[in-house]
Amino acid sequence: MSAGIRQPRFIAVWALAVTSASLPLYILRWRVGPVPTTLLEVMILVTAALWLVTLRAERRWPDWRTPYTIPIALLLIAGIIGIAVAPDHRAALGIYRAYFVEAILMFYIAIDLLRTRDELRVFLLVVAAGSTVMAVGQIVSFLWALSHHTLQLGDAPSFLNTSANADAMYLEPPLAFALAFALWPSQPRERWIAGGVLVLVLVAIVMTLSRASYLAMAVLAIWVVLSQRSAAWRLRSVAVLAVLLLIVLEIPLIRLRLLYIAASALNRENLYGETLRMLSQRPLVGAGISGFATRIAPFRPPDLPVHIYPHDIWLTTWSELGLLGLIAFAVIFFGLLWRGLRAMSSVEDIYRPLLWGAVGALLLYTVHGLFDSPYWKNDLSVEFWLLAALQVVAIRHATAPRAQAERSPSPPPRT
Repeated sequence: MSAGIRQPRFIAVWALAVTSASLPLYILRWRVGPVPTTLLEVMILVTAALWLVTLRAERRWPDWRTPYTIPIALLLIAGIIGIAVAPDHRAALGIYRAYFVEAILMFYIAIDLLRTRDELRVFLLVVAAGSTVMAVGQIVSFLWALSHHTLQLGDAPSFLNTSANADAMYLEPPLAFALAFALWPSQPRERWIAGGVLVLVLVAIVMTLSRASYLAMAVLAIWVVLSQRSAAWRLRSVAVLAVLLLIVLEIPLIRLRLLYIAASALNRENLYGETLRMLSQRPLVGAGISGFATRIAPFRPPDLPVHIYPHDIWLTTWSELGLLGLIAFAVIFFGLLWRGLRAMSSVEDIYRPLLWGAVGALLLYTVHGLFDSPYWKNDLSVEFWLLAALQVVAIRHATAPRAQAERSPSPPPRT
């Protein structure tokens, strides 16, 4: 490939990486006439434009082949239905554009652009830098509140988000990828970089005081032990994780936070019951996109707070997108998890930690998603589709040599 052709690809890969590292910048909002937009949306559109320039320079069509084409199409159709039945069509259209159209566009851009190890390393390093900034911001916010005696156990400080739990959900996928590259690096330098990111992200998540994140990380720890290929390493992993658990449980704030879990469980139980009663009357279409707060009102006691989502990823998806959207999203989510687990033994080099990180992030989503909605935000929706893209890239490279070997003609028999 000539230097003139490589230049657009180089710029597009960097644009994709910088945009992916800057997902929390959706908080910077303004209007272009009557249309609201965000800095993240502008960055996505610039990335898409540079990607189109790359396609033109390379004189090719994009490579969009994935096992998820049909469920993605159904998900988008469910979103259109969700707009049609929503109480506020304008708000629903904005969420559909940001959470689905733009997020899925980033998925297709990523699987098309991230083709080589060098492109992957650029992407991962830039995203790691963004995750580090986010983690440091959360740590500083927590320590500031602690030093000024304004820390509240039920409302920990957050960085660039409205809640500390939102910070925790955002940092969980970087935690999985950092852990993967710290355990199974393809180069020695990767272990040192990933280890530094891992420490900062882990401390930041602990300082969110998110109990759902604590449970999700406990499940991820089990996955770490099961992923070891020898009994000796499994024992070492158990020992290290046990020490970390004891250290965390000795922190007084965390012990106090865990004591109040019963009240939170009761609130969740009431919210889930109200949601199911609402959905029993609208099982096919749900509440419509951005319609939960309106549709749940007749089922909610007046003294309870208003929630925009039912704090469960599956109930939220059913409420926002109806039954079709719930099924399509489940096919995508569990398809990613199943294909990732199945391919784990066949990937090597940089693609092994890449695939392990994607599967680990999905496990974190699975657990945290039982208590919150770790897709339904501007940054979280794009983050989900980016980790899906990384898994597709890892599996594509694992199966490429096998497919090439199957297409190659057999050698002639010896005489």
